[in-house]
Amino acid sequence: MLSIPRITHGLMFALLTLCWQPPIARANPAVPASFNVRNFGAKGDGIADDTPAIRAAFAAAAKTTISIPTPGTAHHYSPNNVYFPNGRYRLTEALLPTANMVGEGNAILQQSDTEIDIVASKSVWRWRIHGFTFLGGRHHLHIGNANRDSGRIIIDNCNFYNAAGTAIRIRKGSNSTQATITNCTVLNCDQVLVNWCDMAKFADTWVTTARTMKNKAAIENHGILLIEHMLGVPLVQAENDQRWIDNHGGLTCRNVRFGGEFAGMTIVVNWARYDATYPVIPICVVIDNCHVYALGNPARKSMVYCEEIPNQIIVTNNNGLPDLPMVAVSDKLDLDTYFDDALKRDPQTLKFSIGPEQVEVLFRNAQLPEQMRPFQTNQVWGNAPPTTGNWQRGTLIRKREPKGSVAATAAGGELFGWYCVDSGMPGSWQPVRLDFSEVHAKAP
Repeated sequence: MLSIPRITHGLMFALLTLCWQPPIARANPAVPASFNVRNFGAKGDGIADDTPAIRAAFAAAAKTTISIPTPGTAHHYSPNNVYFPNGRYRLTEALLPTANMVGEGNAILQQSDTEIDIVASKSVWRWRIHGFTFLGGRHHLHIGNANRDSGRIIIDNCNFYNAAGTAIRIRKGSNSTQATITNCTVLNCDQVLVNWCDMAKFADTWVTTARTMKNKAAIENHGILLIEHMLGVPLVQAENDQRWIDNHGGLTCRNVRFGGEFAGMTIVVNWARYDATYPVIPICVVIDNCHVYALGNPARKSMVYCEEIPNQIIVTNNNGLPDLPMVAVSDKLDLDTYFDDALKRDPQTLKFSIGPEQVEVLFRNAQLPEQMRPFQTNQVWGNAPPTTGNWQRGTLIRKREPKGSVAATAAGGELFGWYCVDSGMPGSWQPVRLDFSEVHAKAP
């Protein structure tokens, strides 16, 4: 039989010593890790005006922010956090952030005056805002950086409701800034985002547009912008000339659902002309693997509408485009002379790739205007040799075949397409015929 040792007073003391640890030392409450707006008098009850208390919290946080200039590099910078416990904070003036902003459980910032911004600053440099719901007001975040190098703006886990202006407006001049906007929801704001940053990302978001938006786009890009994993729900008024994106810079959309509610609306209107000077900062539109529904704007019934033509258009692997032109060009442009500047310098400054790999697209709607096809980088199709455009020797235009395979419809010597033998406007062309004895096409 096993014997159980007696627990003596000494053994008991030893066991208690092993199991018990002293409490973790707590920070001095007089020096908080973050500046809690409640400690400065904010009520968060939706009734009291919390503007003075929140401004006092920012002023206190700014006094202990560390910013040390370092020769040969950017500042060492350590901003404080101003903390908002869950609540509804009523504002009567714009908040001027001098620290990061952290909300608990999407703390609500509410502004009832449609002429006043909620958060406004011309000089957020390395700044983050996390965990808020914005209600009303003019612009929810009206922020920017005066082109100070190594600037960053991070906006995440926020909700934006009913802005009379823009949910997130990043000011002109914020060139040397990277902005990242993720995991947000935007509902019924007149505009969603205006971007002037040299690099911005808008991702993993839900967006519902405002039905009253008129003669503008939900998103306006003047810098370089990546939009991905956005679920878009358009509330369309056909007479209001609404569109998802107005582009004046570099735009890439990837894995985006541009919804078909109320027939959807034009995806991109490009407003900036291609740049043929050195160094080239290309104006571009790239739309890849998106769900696209865009029939609800009769003024611009296309996927990409060009008020001006950019350096680059790439449209690949999209769906939801039955009988909709993928690229349309304004009648105001004279395409016979439009590309002369690029041709004088280098036609390689222009690249267009658009083709039949899109789902549900009729073939005729996957064709560029003839004057743009000399700069097309994928297979060029046509019904006849071109009569316009500046073409280069060696270009092959493939004849668009009737329904059915070439092998099923062609006899020996069937016309395959046309080959440019001399460069020019429109160049000299000779037919290319199928040689079934060798089972391939021969150029002259």
